[in-house]
Amino acid sequence: MTKKIILEHIVFWVIIFLFYVFASTSSELFEQSLETTILKFPLLIIAAYAFNNWQVPSFLNKKKYALFALSMMVMIILLVFLFRLMGYYHLDKYCSEGPYPLISLVDFPFYMFSFHFPALIMYFFKTIKEKEYEREKIHQLEKEKIATELKYLKSQLNPHFLFNTLNNLYSYVITKSPKAPDMVLQLSEILDYILYKSQQQSVLLAEEVHTIDNYIALEQIKYGNRLEVVFEKKLLQKALSITPLLLLSIVENAFKHGVRDHITKPKIKIELLQLDTQIVFTVWNTKPITQLNNDKEIDHKGIGLINIQRQLDLIYPEKYTFEIDESDRFFNLKLTLNLN
Repeated sequence: MTKKIILEHIVFWVIIFLFYVFASTSSELFEQSLETTILKFPLLIIAAYAFNNWQVPSFLNKKKYALFALSMMVMIILLVFLFRLMGYYHLDKYCSEGPYPLISLVDFPFYMFSFHFPALIMYFFKTIKEKEYEREKIHQLEKEKIATELKYLKSQLNPHFLFNTLNNLYSYVITKSPKAPDMVLQLSEILDYILYKSQQQSVLLAEEVHTIDNYIALEQIKYGNRLEVVFEKKLLQKALSITPLLLLSIVENAFKHGVRDHITKPKIKIELLQLDTQIVFTVWNTKPITQLNNDKEIDHKGIGLINIQRQLDLIYPEKYTFEIDESDRFFNLKLTLNLN
């Protein structure tokens, strides 16, 4: 046992001893109560540890009720006999009605409960601690499961984005384009955010917004004048923290479905509004006509709306609303999130 457990047991038995000594309110009976408790105390300890460390785990917990009852009966008879034997030699002076009786069936029920009173208290607290330990263990396993799931969800940023960006960067480097240095800086910042900062539980909202800016800039270079992107931000001075990659995932989903080759004039409109500790994030994008009646289409190679909502459920339960409005021409997503 650890020092903490030993100390807890010592404190427990000190309290039990004092309880038995001062159980009688009469000052005249104090000496008798003290001597009786001293004689009884080793038997209380035997009863408590036998009950909690042998009888309960070996018989009661294994549903061997007959053996449990038999062991209890034998233990009680033995303890009562030992106490009577000690009392016969040491408590005779307190017995006004003659010699201290060695056997007394009248007092047997009282002694039966008296010897196992500390044992039952110990069992009660032990059961509470075991249940608390099990709850903590389950809670810890759930936290680890959620953490693993979140890492999996965060790791699914579309690899095609990185692949295409590197290809574009290569072509700009070959042609010595002045855009190449900015692309290198933006890509390195995105990679730093994805690989390192996204492992944190939360980041500043401003960092997530800056990464979205870099993402949009690189995608804008890729699509050129063919794509129109608008990103409006209305942020307050009050700094807020948010789980990393959440908003970026929504933006990526919009690019994935709203900027396809067979969309003539693709357009994406993004708006981020901060209201004290609440944010409203709206993303609107064009969509192919072929997507009509195919609600919430998910490309499972990317993060997708299902994974985004799963992250929200895990991290911000009952703290968000997720609204979707779409037609045959556009898809609009509105996330209202409380970050307090």
